[in-house]
This record gives sequence, C-alpha cells and structure tokens, in this order.
Amino acid sequence: MPAERRKPQMSTPLNRVLLEYQKQHKLKQQPLADYLNVDVRTIWRWLSGETVITDIRELKRIARLLDISPEALGVAHTLTLSPDAEQIEEVIEHIWKLVRAARYYEANTVADQLLQDIIGLLHTEDTALVRKLARAQHITGYVKSQVTRANETSQPFSHYHEMEQLARIIDDQTLLNIALTYEGDMLQRGGMVEKGIEYLEAARDTTPQAELAAKGNGLQLLGRAYFKAHRLADFDRVMKEAEEIAYQVSMDDLSNSTRGQYNVGTVYEEFGRSYGLLGQFNQAMEYLDKAEAAFSSWSAQRRDVLMKTARAMVLVRGGEIRQGIDVAVESVELCRKYGNFRLLDRVYGIQQYLDRLTREIGNAGSTLREALDGPIEY
Repeated sequence: MPAERRKPQMSTPLNRVLLEYQKQHKLKQQPLADYLNVDVRTIWRWLSGETVITDIRELKRIARLLDISPEALGVAHTLTLSPDAEQIEEVIEHIWKLVRAARYYEANTVADQLLQDIIGLLHTEDTALVRKLARAQHITGYVKSQVTRANETSQPFSHYHEMEQLARIIDDQTLLNIALTYEGDMLQRGGMVEKGIEYLEAARDTTPQAELAAKGNGLQLLGRAYFKAHRLADFDRVMKEAEEIAYQVSMDDLSNSTRGQYNVGTVYEEFGRSYGLLGQFNQAMEYLDKAEAAFSSWSAQRRDVLMKTARAMVLVRGGEIRQGIDVAVESVELCRKYGNFRLLDRVYGIQQYLDRLTREIGNAGSTLREALDGPIEY
C-alpha cells in the first residue's frame, strides 16, 4: 500500500504560495526546484514548513521568480536592491538559464521584475554597477526580442539603446558591440533593413577591442541583414568570417558575452535557412543537419523549437510541402508553448509564401484553361 502523502506540518506564507503556484502551473516538486534554482529537498522542506526562510533577499528573489509581491511572503515593502548588490548578476544569470531552457514566458516575467528593481540605480556613477545594469538591459532586450512579433521590435530596441548608452559611459567595447548589433538586428527585423545594416556595420567597425564571441555574433547578424537586402556576395563573405570565428568559440562556454547565443551551430542554422530561401534545398538541408549535430549540448526544447522552424521553411521552399507543413505545425505548437514569437514569425512567413504560391498557381491555371478552352462568355 503506498505511503500516505505527508501534509505540511506548519502553515507559512511561503508554503501557501508555493502550493498555490504548483496547483496553477501543474508543477511537480522537481520542476519547481529547477525553476527556483534550489534542490528538490529544499523545496520539500519549504512545502512542509520544516524550514522557515528569514533571509529577506532570498524571499524577494523567490517572490520575483513567482511573479508575486514580496508582501505575499511576509516581507514589508522596502528598497529592493542596494547599489553594491550581487543579486543583480545572480538574477541576470538565472534569466539566461531560462532562455537556454527555452522558457521564454518565465524569462520575460523575471526580466520585467529585474528592471523594476534596478530602475532607481540607472543614474549611478559606479562603473561596476553600470556594467551590471548594461547586462540587465542586454538580457531584457534579448528576451523581449523573442517574445514579440516583428511589428513590436521597438520594445527590445529600447533596451538595447539603453545598453548602448551605458556601454558608452564606461567605454566597454564588448557591451557596445552587442548593443549596436542587436539594435541593428531589431531594425532589420522591423523592416528598416538599410538602417539596420548601418548599426551592424558600426558594431563591426568601431569596436575593435570587443570580445571575439561578440564580434562573431555581430557578423552573423550582419550576414542576415545583407541577405535580406539581397546583397548575397556580402552575405557569403561575412558569414564565412562568422563561421571562422565560431570555430574558436566553445559550444559549452556560457560565460562569454553572447551567453551561448552564438556558436558554430547558430552559423550553420543561418546558412541552412538562408540557402533554403534561395531554393538550394540540398545544400540547405546539409547545413541544418550540421547545425542539429552541433546543438547536441543544447536543451531539447531549445534545439527543437529552432530547428523545426528552420526545417519547415526549407522543406516548404524545396517543394516538400506536405512534410514541411507537418513540421511547421509542430513548430507552431512549440513556439506557443515556450513563448518564442520571433520564431513563430518565421512560420507566418511560410504561410505567406504558401498564400502567394496558391495565387500564382491559380492565375497560371486560369491562363492555361483559357488557352485550352477559349474565353468564357458571361
């Protein structure tokens, strides 16, 4: 006979909130522990009331992750972060961890709360703190770029613009490179391709001392913009440069300035998707296969949502429409499940291509029908 589930020994604000969170999100203890960045035994002690947290900073951290007010955990309203608080960096790293797990909804919630906490620190002159604030704008901009559609790119752009200003204050070329790169990427994504290229080329040309991974990431996104501008020779040139740099960046290095968002796999995926749009099916699929192999250390969620979207695009463009649509449907489900609306935009692009193809086939059919049967009188 199975053992009876042990009930909480003592009711506390924390275990009441955690039990309600588990119920709302249908979470077992291990996923909840992973999200709160503690071990499962700690979660059990919190839920049972065996451990009562008295550390105010820890309670505020938990409140931020659960998207509740600190008051719900019994914390009186006070200033949240002091200028020398290491908690900023801890939260930033936690958000990147959520991104790498493709948990974009949760990452967005935590990023919003982080900015609320640091809003009063934005005019500090402490160099170390300014650097942390720039990193906070970096991760927030990145998350916003993933959870918004192309017509909403002003949201992430504003965070990257703030990052640019902070990077200039402390003369940090790596942070400036990243800011200019993503400002350019947001502009090209929103349809301002030439303006985006200006920013991306500025990132390349004005930050010679930037970290290698940042430079490579900038070149990959510059290649994307060149492709969109139909500058295919420039696309090929800078993408090869990005590939060469990517060989020098470890797939497992999550501490560099791009936090794992740039590596040889991302370059291969960019090549594959781009060749697919050009109708070079075999070459595109070869690159996507190489990308998928390179992403072996990524979480399955993150790898699947990216690669299924890319394969759907290539399959449909290559004439494998039925198979491509099946993969696209899987991609839609994953994008909505994890909250990645940037990749969902690419599936909308597949639908637009199919709509255009349907119209062209309809028009061609009418022309041929008229040639065979003659005009029809009405």
